[in-house]
Amino acid sequence: MELNVLRDLGLTEGEIRVYLALLELGSSTAGKIIEKSRISPSKIYNVLDRLIEKGIVSYVIEGKTRNFKPAPPRNILNYIERKEEELKRNKSEFEKVIPLLETKRQGAKRRFTAEIFEGINGLITVFDMSLHELGRGDIFYSFGYPAYASELFDTYWRSYYKQCDRKGILRKVIFDYDAWFLKKRTGRKLSYYRYLPKGIVTPSCVFIFNDKVATVIITPEQKVCFLVQNKEVSNSYLAYFDLLWKNAKAP
Repeated sequence: MELNVLRDLGLTEGEIRVYLALLELGSSTAGKIIEKSRISPSKIYNVLDRLIEKGIVSYVIEGKTRNFKPAPPRNILNYIERKEEELKRNKSEFEKVIPLLETKRQGAKRRFTAEIFEGINGLITVFDMSLHELGRGDIFYSFGYPAYASELFDTYWRSYYKQCDRKGILRKVIFDYDAWFLKKRTGRKLSYYRYLPKGIVTPSCVFIFNDKVATVIITPEQKVCFLVQNKEVSNSYLAYFDLLWKNAKAP
């Protein structure tokens, strides 16, 4: 017998077994229902009470004994209609609280999280994070990239840029002077470069993507990233990036 529809209506396995047993037994005592449905005696009255509440089972008292009776299968349609009405009411009530929930969500956005990543693999974890989060037309920003980092991560960035090209992610990068002239740069699809004037050396580099700002320190002695997730912080760094971009030199 196809019973998935009963499960989809919210009836438990025990409720289905008891109702089917009653359909075969007709009016019956709890003892016979236990025997037929193989429901635990400790659970039978809980199951029957739930079916009574759903309007699928009724009972009469004869002497001191309760005899249970199944409602006709077509009466289950009444149960479905009641569920539909309940869903409509719930939908209406939920629509009223959506503005409040949205306010809470916006409040959560204003909060921020901060994490620390250490070592080469830790930094790569952050860089990879941008690959997973960004999509076609999104921009990955970077400024203050030093020469040592350029040498250390050269192989990784070659692979990174190829993956960005496949996903349609744009890159806007402001290099330190020494990092830019470390070697001859070849044109990269979807990449836009500028470099800082000679003599300006940044002790750290910054990467911005979505609502995240990664401040990275890369030296022979230390490789660490401070990752902050907050839209307001991200926007403030983007404003700083735009200022640097206007004053940086184009190739």
